[in-house]
Parts: sequence; structure tokens; C-alpha cells
Amino acid sequence: MRPTDRNTVAVTVAVLLASLTLRPLTSDGRYLVLGWLLVLTLGLVTLLVRRARLGPTPVFAIQVAVLALGLGMLSWSMDDSTTGGSWYGNLVELWQSGIQHMQTQSSPMEPNDGVTLIFVTSVGVVMVLTDLLVGGVGRPGWAFAPPTALYLVPALGLTEDASVISFGLVAVGYLAILIADGLNANARWTRGLSLDSSETMGAAAPAGWRAAGYLAVPALVITVIVSLLLPTFTFSGIGLGRGSGGNGPLQLGDPTLDLRRNLTQADERPVIRYRSAVGNSSRTSGTYLRLTTLPKFGNAGWSPVQIQVTPGSRLGQIPGVTTEPGPRRETAISVVDGFESEYLPAPYAPRSFEAEGAWGFDPGALSILAMGSEDIRRRQVAGLSYSVESVDIEPTSEQLSLAAAGTPQDSAVTTEVPEDLPESLRDLTRRVTADASTAFERAIAIQGYLRSDLFAYDTRPLPGSGYQALENFLLRDRRGYCEQFAGAMAMMARVANIPSRVTIGFLPGDRNSDGSYTVTNHKMHAWPELYFSGYGWVRFEPTPATQAGSVPDWSVPPSDVNEPEEPDDLPTDTPTDDPQAPTAGPSIDETETPTGGETTTTDPLRTLTGFGIAILVMAVLATPAALRMRRRVSRLSPDQDDDRRVEGAWREIRDTVVDLGARWPEGSPRQIGTAVAERLDREQAEEMARVAVLVEQSRYARTMPKDHLEELPDITRTVRAGLAEPQSRWRRFLAFWLPRSLFRPPLSRPRE
Repeated sequence: MRPTDRNTVAVTVAVLLASLTLRPLTSDGRYLVLGWLLVLTLGLVTLLVRRARLGPTPVFAIQVAVLALGLGMLSWSMDDSTTGGSWYGNLVELWQSGIQHMQTQSSPMEPNDGVTLIFVTSVGVVMVLTDLLVGGVGRPGWAFAPPTALYLVPALGLTEDASVISFGLVAVGYLAILIADGLNANARWTRGLSLDSSETMGAAAPAGWRAAGYLAVPALVITVIVSLLLPTFTFSGIGLGRGSGGNGPLQLGDPTLDLRRNLTQADERPVIRYRSAVGNSSRTSGTYLRLTTLPKFGNAGWSPVQIQVTPGSRLGQIPGVTTEPGPRRETAISVVDGFESEYLPAPYAPRSFEAEGAWGFDPGALSILAMGSEDIRRRQVAGLSYSVESVDIEPTSEQLSLAAAGTPQDSAVTTEVPEDLPESLRDLTRRVTADASTAFERAIAIQGYLRSDLFAYDTRPLPGSGYQALENFLLRDRRGYCEQFAGAMAMMARVANIPSRVTIGFLPGDRNSDGSYTVTNHKMHAWPELYFSGYGWVRFEPTPATQAGSVPDWSVPPSDVNEPEEPDDLPTDTPTDDPQAPTAGPSIDETETPTGGETTTTDPLRTLTGFGIAILVMAVLATPAALRMRRRVSRLSPDQDDDRRVEGAWREIRDTVVDLGARWPEGSPRQIGTAVAERLDREQAEEMARVAVLVEQSRYARTMPKDHLEELPDITRTVRAGLAEPQSRWRRFLAFWLPRSLFRPPLSRPRE
């Protein structure tokens, strides 16, 4: 097997293995089939063109052309005719669709053509760059970088779900490249031996394989050690399993079941005690305690989505908040023994917490939840005492009246209005919000309608599920508990073009004489959160005051308005059973308008994608300089016969002249040497003359003296430095980064 064949096969194997590390990011395995097909095609084409003895530049150009052709064919095959048949327009649209899908989906992402195209593109680009380092630039030791970039995307984005085997795949691929390079070096040991002796590889081959073993054993040992030290590695699977440490996201139970069970229990008992104060104030205040959110809406009702948990006790940036509020809320919480939940009750928006056990958080909802097996997660909060530092998201009504309905990072989920949503519910929303001109006005119109006398709080709504339950609640019975009120407002908000989700947690509870608060199981609650530009997710309260107390201050319009009346064309039947007498709602102190340093939200996957694109752009820009350096090293290498060494030095001087923007003279070597020497000082001119004489002797003399051959690389560097010295800094910059000699035909040797 030729050395170029070994390198190409090793690079192909390395990239095929590295592509498996992306598997935890998506539930769609199409990218593997298409990516492997593209890699194998690139590998075959590379093997053939290198056998044709083409130089590094044309090989790289052919690889880029094959990559572009393959991606163009892939985008064309995915064409849904939305771009009028233009493959380029469809390519751009697929990329935009894929980027948006990655910004709004948790891993593993659902199938998407755009994501498949992006993944296949990434694998193809890694193949080209890895081969460029190994076969083009001749630096196999650097070939670890491109495949590792594929591994780092899930490793940094999924933390615990990046397994040791995923890292091992990259290490094995890199090892294959090193073995191929070692075998090539072993083959060069026979240079200068007789044909018979060169064909007997029996003595040299074991040495090559022993060298490979010396590389393999430390590599595998280091892989295991690093995997034990870094928290981003686990030992379970390569992305084909589920559960802790696998590639699967954490699918939690349905919190609405706990909500209904707690609200309907006959006995009311304490479940949480807490003390909370804002800033340096010694005055305590009550606060809602969130558990989690339900962003997905459909005929099955509101439900959670698969989430990717980020380990740690310091939470990420607050989604959608451009200016984080200044005062911090300090809350000390104790959960009674016997209360089980996978979530840690905490005020919104939590910034950090201190709690025993293994905990993580959902970056999109800022929910804090236990990690580990399901049994461990549910028992971890029972009897726990912990503290939470948070900030209150409390914009004023004036601020919200000027804010638009924003676009959250998970807008694909939190703005979706199912196509099969009954038209009666859409019509009701349009009637309720008919007089509203802004997103905030539509929100308070919906909240006011649900808190009007038309509706009553009752834990025994009419039977039914999904859309039928919503129609029963909004159009017929108009009785329900917090889940119906929160779900109805969130649904109507989406119809009114406001992103929404339902949140499960606890009401503030009852204040004790010592300033602490007690929350009972009957205070478990659901409320909607609506998304406004600049303020992120804002709590609203459509549940009647009989259970939830007064509405938040920011959900009251700047000027008093009359209580919304029932639209004239809706049924006028109202509940006949009066609700129980209202109880005193919790008093929540008003905090200052958010102030402080400006922050912006950042999606980890989007950041990593941008980082990868930036690396790709820099790699493309550096390619001409890398190829030019590789050519120089090859020309001045001592591992050549004498004629090639002399011709290599001559061609290197010629290309330096061309790179610096000058014209290479015509004539015999001595005439050319004299013309070039005129641009140099005395010492450099003498060196140029020596090279010209060596070229003449190499081409035309019977024998060539070997006096200056060992000094030839140093002589060449002296001449090159003399040519570059009088040039401007800009000219030298272009000569290095964009060498013109790469785009000109090579200097041919005249026939003897």
C-alpha cells in the first residue's frame, strides 16, 4: 500500500469514528448515513487523485469541489419547492431552519432536514481539514484537532452525557493516523537499500508495530484517566442509551398529577416553611415558589418537554431579560419530611442555591431538579433545608405596555398553536381581545376575563380531556381550579400571538408571627408565564381571588379600566353554586424596577455553532499559507537526491519572487541569478550566485560537486530574507497569507 493510501484510509476511519460523537445531539440518524457516504466518497476521490500524483493544492481544490457538489445534491434532494426550485435558495433556507431548530430544541433534537444538512456539512469539513493536515501540510500530529471539534460540541453542550467511549472513538481515530504515519516512516527506512533487502519487511515491520503499541497503550491509559478527572465524561454508552450518563435527556414525570392530588386531598398539611427577604432589608415577604414549567401544548393538554440538565448550583442567564434586576432575594427553605418531588421549590428567577445532594438546572426554565435515578430524585427533596438567591422579575405595567411580545429561544414550542385547535376557542380569544391593540393589553384582557364573575374556582370541573376540557371550562361549565385557569390563559395568549407556558409551583402561603411563611399542600398552584421582549417570562394570575389572591401589580393597566364583560354572543349561563368565601390573599411586597448591569441570553448550542463556524473560516483563510509552508518544507528537505534538493531550492527562490509581486526573469540559470542578485545586498547576491551555479551544474554537468548541498537550506533562507527585506509590511503580509505562487503553474525542468 502506498503511503498516501495509508494516510487517506486512516483519515477516513478517524472521521467516521468521530462522527459518532454527534449522535447524542439528535434522534435522527440520517446524518450518519449521509455523512458516512460523503466521507467515503471524499476518501475514495482523495485516494485516486493522490495516486495521480497531483500536488496538495489541486487535491484540496478537488476535495472542496466534491464537498460542495455533495452538499448541493443533498440540499436539492431535500427541496420542498418552497424556494422555486433554486438549490442555492433551498440550501440557505435549510441552514436557517437548522439553526433555528437547534436554538429551540433540547437534545436529542427531533428530526429536521436543516440540522441533518448542518451535521453532514460539519463531518465533511472535518474530513477535508483532517486530510489537509495529514496529507497536504504533512502534520499528522495536528490531526487530532478537527475530529475533537466534533466531540467537543456534545461534550460542552451536554456535560454528563458525553461518554468516555465517545472520547475513545476520537482517540482511536487519531491513533490510526499515527500508526499510518509510523508505517510510512518505517517504509522510508529502506531507502538506499537494494531491492531484495527492501522487499524483506519482516525485520522492520515488528519495529513499526511495536512503535504503534507504544503510542496506543499510553493513549488509552490517558483516555481513561482524563475521563475520570473531567466531569464531562461518563462510562455509559456512546449515545445509544437512556438514563443517567447516557445520551438521552431527562424526561420527568407529569407535575399536574401531583397538583391535582395535593389540591384534592382532604387533609391540609404543611409541606414547606421558608423565610425570604429582598436585599439588605430585615423585612420578610412572601413569594411564589416555582417547581417547573409545561411549555408543550396540544390535544393532550399542557405537558413538559425533554430537557438537558446542566449540573451545578450557579444558574445561567435569565432567558429574555436584557437588564437583570439589582436587588437579590435571599430565601431559606425547609421541606417537611414526606413531601416528594423531583424539583426544588425556588423563587423565580434563581441565580444560585446551596443544597445537599446532586442537583442541576434547566437553562430554559431555570428549574432546579435532582439528578440520578428516578427513585433518588423524588426522595432527595424530602426533609431538605437549603437556601436560594434569586431576583424578582417585576416590571411595571407602564414598561409592559410599551413592550412587544418577544421571541424566546424555544419559540418553536412556546408559540405553537396546534392546527387542530377548535375554532370556537380561537373565536373566543379574538372576541375577548378585540379592543386590545398591544400584547400587554391582550394579556390583561384575557386575565381580566378569566377572573371575572363568569368563572368560579372548583376542584371538580366537568369530565373531559384536551380540547374538550378547555371547551367545557371556557364555554359551558366555567368551573375549574388553577390548572384550568392557567392552561386557558396560556392557550388564549398563544392564539393572541404571545409566547406562553404553564408553571407549576406553590402560592406564597400564610405568614407566621415570626415573619416566616408556611405553605400547605392545598397551596400547590399553576399559573401562566407570558414572554415580553426585554423582560422574559412574566407571571400572570388568572385564577380567581378565592384561591390566588390579588393579581400581580404589573398586570394591572396603568389606568383603571372596567372589569371585562362577557362578549354578547357567548352563552350567558353562569355557575349556580357560589364559591366559598374568599380568603385573604398573600401580601407580596413590591420591589424596585429591575436595574443593574446589562446581560444578554446565550444559547450554548448556538455559541458552539458560531465558534465552530469561526474556526472553519479561520482554517480556510489559513489554508494557502499552510500549503505554501508545506511546499517549502518539502523542497528543502534533506531526504531527497541531490538534483531534487537543488531544484527545490531554485523553485523556492522563484516562488518567493512571485509571492512578493515581482516577475521571475527569463534566461539561463546564471542570467536569472544575476538579475535576482541585483535586488540583494552583496552577501545575499553571492549566495544567489552560488545557487544559480549549482542549478547549472545539476542540469548540464556530468557530475555535481557536493560542497554546498548541506548549506543549501540556509543559503535559500538567506536569499528569501534578502528579497523580502525591502518590501512593505503589507506586501510581506500578502506574500505569507495569500501566496501568488500557489495559483501559478510550477516551474518545469528543461529536458536534458
